[in-house]
Amino acid sequence: MPAREEVVEALLDEAGATKLPTDEDKILDFLDLKQLSFDFMHEVDFLPKQGTKTPEIRAALSLNDRLVVTQSGLNEKRKRFGIFHEIGHFISEEHRRKLFNVNVHADTDATLSWWTKIRMEREANEIAAELLFQGQRFTKESLDQPTSVKTVLQLAPQYGASYESALRRYTERHLLPVALIVSDQVPKTSNEHSDEEQEFTLQYTITSPSFRKKYFSGLESSDALRRSDFFGTGLFRKDVVEQELTVEASSGRCWKFETEVFTNTYKLFQFIVKPS
Repeated sequence: MPAREEVVEALLDEAGATKLPTDEDKILDFLDLKQLSFDFMHEVDFLPKQGTKTPEIRAALSLNDRLVVTQSGLNEKRKRFGIFHEIGHFISEEHRRKLFNVNVHADTDATLSWWTKIRMEREANEIAAELLFQGQRFTKESLDQPTSVKTVLQLAPQYGASYESALRRYTERHLLPVALIVSDQVPKTSNEHSDEEQEFTLQYTITSPSFRKKYFSGLESSDALRRSDFFGTGLFRKDVVEQELTVEASSGRCWKFETEVFTNTYKLFQFIVKPS
């Protein structure tokens, strides 16, 4: 059987969707699929009776109707990824055979997240990313430019991708030893703090293959970060600041890295560029 990358490349070419950003409508038309958006909470008859909590559903695929449905109100990037995810299920013979014993298969936030442990859901996510970033195109284009967060911030809008998904793809496929540390916003309990004093906690770490071999694959930390620790009290939107990072291993070994820090206002991204 052809590799997933070959299938996606052929689909993009045959559907005439090789221009950026990837046109989901052209792919849907080529596969003879229709796409609708509605509120799943008010369309429960459309969904299989499997105990699914309808408020969490982001996308669904109806094979008999050849229909991809997305939750109304999703932002454009989430909607596109949801459509690509369902296309991933549709073009996989195994997925159609095993997942669709019922007519409708629904995908929730859990199945669409990067951390799903269900193999076929992960494969559908990977196909969605291949469609979004047009196979190796994003990687090749980004590696031809300086190793920097600024490269990703420039390219992500061209691919219609979120900064987070583009930074992940950039990091995990980079040839050099680089890493990405992502911290998520801590919900405020009062209105006492200004926006710059918003706190963040470590969410996950992404590393390139060469970085994992030489340094580490993940971090643990209970320390809260403040946006003002990186950006002061000035403007920060789309700013990239440089900051040294010290990492201590449980073995006592210590590394120092040069990093670039960026925020999309609700997450902090610290990109490890090189050892200092």
